[in-house]
Amino acid sequence: MKPFPWQTENWNKLQLANQADRLTHAVLFTGPVGIGLEHFSRCLTASLLCENSEGDTHACEDCRSCHLIKGESHPDLFIIEPEEPGKQIKVDEIRKLIDSIHLKSQYGRYKIAVISPADAMNRNAANSLLKTLEEPPEHSLFILLSHRPNLLPITIRSRCQHMRFNPACDDETLRWVNENLQSGENAEDLLKMAGGAPLAIEEMLESNVIEYQRNILDDLFALKGMQEDPIKVAEKWKTYETSRVLLWLTQLFADMVRIKALAQPVRISDSVTIGRLQELIKQLELGELTGFYHLLLENYSMSTGTISYNAQGLLEDVIIFWLRLNEDVKPLS
Repeated sequence: MKPFPWQTENWNKLQLANQADRLTHAVLFTGPVGIGLEHFSRCLTASLLCENSEGDTHACEDCRSCHLIKGESHPDLFIIEPEEPGKQIKVDEIRKLIDSIHLKSQYGRYKIAVISPADAMNRNAANSLLKTLEEPPEHSLFILLSHRPNLLPITIRSRCQHMRFNPACDDETLRWVNENLQSGENAEDLLKMAGGAPLAIEEMLESNVIEYQRNILDDLFALKGMQEDPIKVAEKWKTYETSRVLLWLTQLFADMVRIKALAQPVRISDSVTIGRLQELIKQLELGELTGFYHLLLENYSMSTGTISYNAQGLLEDVIIFWLRLNEDVKPLS
């Protein structure tokens, strides 16, 4: 129950605040998918509820409280999640949480609520939580996790201490990747491809992301040269999962913008791929690439939101924009 190496700085800040009795009643943890927000929150809750953690910032993993946490039955810890991935957290769940957290702690320590992902709360749920964040009960702690904090109402965000978990590419993180993910690939390249989110690497390898990303780059060249049917390309991309494709494209075009602007850092380190990207964008203006990047961000946000969307339509929208960027391709009617 210890945080990952790249989370050490954030961990130390919170522990110092707790030791100085300055830990706020609500914290919002944000960062990219694969940075380990859930793991960090588990470590923190275990540490705060542990009966033997006074002399050590980490949970002992052996006391009664630690055993209850492992068994997901601690009476002072409440985990609020959607019933199914992608679904909303409804107001009734938040109301039950509020009723419970106002009761006296059974173990004389904190009463802790973890809401993950917090941006899955619908409007009524968020409004219900807001009232409690404004007047929290004593010795309570609300931990909100979100990879998309912009979807949270500003009123909720303003009531929380915001802690950002930044992408990590330092030596200690690279060492962790080498020790824990035996892939045969270069750890630094993998970490860059994962956007500095180490826990995303394993899924990336298992789901053939590297191959898919190469296919998407090939498709961009083919579309530019009018060698592929845009509708068929959109259908193929949809089989890779729409939100993932839009994320990869967003990362890819972020690198293209940096290459065009001669800025650093570029996520991709492979010289062959960089050369292909330079070829792809040499006739495009920086402003055009930036506009496309913002469209990708918007469509990615829609694909990961709680509102239903047309997957084929989002991908076709991106492809049409790409075709129109290239001067030698007539806009589609």
